[in-house]
Amino acid sequence: TGLLLILFILDRSKDCQAIMTTTGNIAFFILVGVIAMVVTLCGGSNMSALSSTMSATTTTTTTTSTSCCRWCHGSSKACGAGCINVNSTCHTAPGCACNGTAPPSPPPNPTFNHQTTTYISKFKPLVLDVANLEVTPFFSPDHSVDTLLGFIDGAKKSLNIHTPGIKSWSGCTAVKNGCTGCKISTMSGDKFPIFQALLNAVHRGVAIRIITNDFSDKTCEGLVSISDFLVLNGIQIAYFTSVTFDHSKFMLRDGNSASVSSVNWSRNSFTSNREAGALIGGQDGGLVAEYLTPIFELDWQNAYLHNVTQTYSKEDMSIITSQDHRNYTIPDPPARSWHTSTPVPLNTSGRFSIWTNPDHGYDALANELASTKKSINLYIYQVTDSRLCDWLVDAYKRGIHVGVLVSQYILSAGDEKKASACYQNLTDVGVVVRAAWHFSYFMYNHQKFWILDGERVGFSTGNWSPSDMGQSSGVYPPYGQPEWMDVNRDFTVSVQDPAVVDVFQNVFVQDSKNSTIWH
Repeated sequence: TGLLLILFILDRSKDCQAIMTTTGNIAFFILVGVIAMVVTLCGGSNMSALSSTMSATTTTTTTTSTSCCRWCHGSSKACGAGCINVNSTCHTAPGCACNGTAPPSPPPNPTFNHQTTTYISKFKPLVLDVANLEVTPFFSPDHSVDTLLGFIDGAKKSLNIHTPGIKSWSGCTAVKNGCTGCKISTMSGDKFPIFQALLNAVHRGVAIRIITNDFSDKTCEGLVSISDFLVLNGIQIAYFTSVTFDHSKFMLRDGNSASVSSVNWSRNSFTSNREAGALIGGQDGGLVAEYLTPIFELDWQNAYLHNVTQTYSKEDMSIITSQDHRNYTIPDPPARSWHTSTPVPLNTSGRFSIWTNPDHGYDALANELASTKKSINLYIYQVTDSRLCDWLVDAYKRGIHVGVLVSQYILSAGDEKKASACYQNLTDVGVVVRAAWHFSYFMYNHQKFWILDGERVGFSTGNWSPSDMGQSSGVYPPYGQPEWMDVNRDFTVSVQDPAVVDVFQNVFVQDSKNSTIWH
């Protein structure tokens, strides 16, 4: 700055140059003092203009960079750092208070969100007008354990799995002192039957890959986590990053059959909740697998592998990697007023479709619903998507029978508030919303299925929620970028077959008998 001022002054007049010559050998700090006087004598008008320009620039910068510490609106106005009555006179210099309403704060970034690149939808729904399939419906808490164990035990070559999490049934995934894990002997004998079945499968040569969410759990020193144990036995586990959250629950077996359901890998989901899903195989099972495979491969490509952070002795590793066949116990279902029947494969030849969310979740479902003419029976954990709630209201007004059976309790307070708003809207127009009976403290009606016109049944890994449906644009940037949206990976299936529909309809009817009016 000093050099620029000197050059400016030298350029203004010969007198200034003389003064500069005279003072050339004086120390620099004295020179700066002389410059101030010279400017006044030789170039005051120009410097005054420059000073004004600098002042204006400073003022502008200060104004644009000010953050509002308080927002004043209605009958108040900004005054300094606070608000005063709009009719009062402010005697305080402008401060950090602002007039108007505070803009909405961006939602916090979920801790499990590890998306770093923009996801662009690319997977359109698979539609088979005539599908020769074997569809095996199953439901928790009655038969999801034995059905999925049979599916895993039948694997010969490969298992590709999507699951939101992997929970121990022996308390080994509980966070204690900031970390998780159990003694090796305890983890080896974990009571989760799926865990033991996966170890048997990998030991007989089945290639197993699991995509799940990273909840940033650390393994306690001297212990082993359930994921560590599986990885040390050759099972690959990778953490989902394609979009915000992996909410899907599906398994792809040997490239020719699949399981799609609402069942999480937790004890409650298998033994306490109402859950719903189906195995899909048969002659055209390969076509379904061909649709699911590239979706899994894309998510696998985007994921990062689980890293075992602890080291184990030779003796420990001999226990962890033992090739001995692992036995497991299938728990009996809890006492209920009725139980779903033992699952059996049903041969279908009607229309079949499957799609993934968020790629075309909402649009595909909207197309299915648009063809509904007579009735819909919806049995679901929650409805928080206003678009779908509005559709239910409109359908009822158009004379379509709307049956709604929902979970009496919802885990998230925020979701419960949104769902309650939807159910109130439905109630206000005359729809009877029923809440399924809450069998025990930890039990949720977590299933997601709907029956259209008594002819088609749809079931999903996701709820009727914005995060499970996505948006029509199909572009999902990572957190922090404009248009970010909290969205999940999910899958939805639609089957047009009377035998399959009857199984789901029976569950809806029987559970409705043990329900109460929602309020």
